[in-house]
Amino acid sequence: MLASNGCTYENEEELFGTIEPDSDPVLVNLSSQVIPIMNSNCAISGCHVAGVQFPNLLIKANIIANASSIKSRTQSGNMPKGGSLSLAEKNLIKNWVDQGANDN
Repeated sequence: MLASNGCTYENEEELFGTIEPDSDPVLVNLSSQVIPIMNSNCAISGCHVAGVQFPNLLIKANIIANASSIKSRTQSGNMPKGGSLSLAEKNLIKNWVDQGANDN
């Protein structure tokens, strides 16, 4: 009798959400990967928009200038308030900041 133990994953984040410590992460793009996360979760009504909560994360320069804080707060789960980011989204932000928070 032949038994097989297969790997199973509950979701893609379990499979793809983490990066091995020895691997080089793929270059993360601010415009196409990070800004959409900010626009969907942070720069929304009642949060980080003009006249409500500093910084206004609808402005790309503010995202870049506050990259370290954004990384820290999203990694710890303190932000976004009332919501949560997926592990994949947290990894994109972390990797973008670790790669120099480039305006790309």
